[in-house]
Amino acid sequence: MPKPSRYLAALAVAVLVLAAVPVFAHDTPAAAPAAPPDLKAPYLRNWDDVTGKLVALAEAVPAEKYTWRPAEGVRSVSEVYMHVAGANFFLPSGLGAELPPGLSREMEKETDKAKVVAALKDSIAHARKAVEGADPATLGQEVELFGRKMTRADVLLVLLSHAHEHLGQAIAYARSNGVAPPWSRAEP
Repeated sequence: MPKPSRYLAALAVAVLVLAAVPVFAHDTPAAAPAAPPDLKAPYLRNWDDVTGKLVALAEAVPAEKYTWRPAEGVRSVSEVYMHVAGANFFLPSGLGAELPPGLSREMEKETDKAKVVAALKDSIAHARKAVEGADPATLGQEVELFGRKMTRADVLLVLLSHAHEHLGQAIAYARSNGVAPPWSRAEP
């Protein structure tokens, strides 16, 4: 059996080495922090996907179904699309985009399919332009929307999640009226 003094000597050397590591670590320059991932491209791909589906579905629903609503007091087909359009025009103001002139909640009363689809397309382009122009360095800045404070990054999330939420609603409305989403139809 080795003598205890050898163990003590080995232990003392190990303690000295371990104690010195932090001292030497300060002499080495710290690695540069990794750049944050560029989320704009995947965001815009997701935006284009959801809004493309909204437009495709709006175009697939017959004009005579635009006034259909699942129950009294619930938005009609056209009101859903115009609500999305209004949000696409309004929410980007939290990113610094100008509000289009004449924007009001009254726009939800439009029932003409051609005008609804045009407003939806215009609003999607407006929102996309605002997202493209958003400076990643300002996403942590606070803005006020709906009477509450949020960051510009929150605005981006609300914009995208709002489109997804109402795509689901529009799909349910379309299927209730016998319209299958164009992207889900079986190919011949």
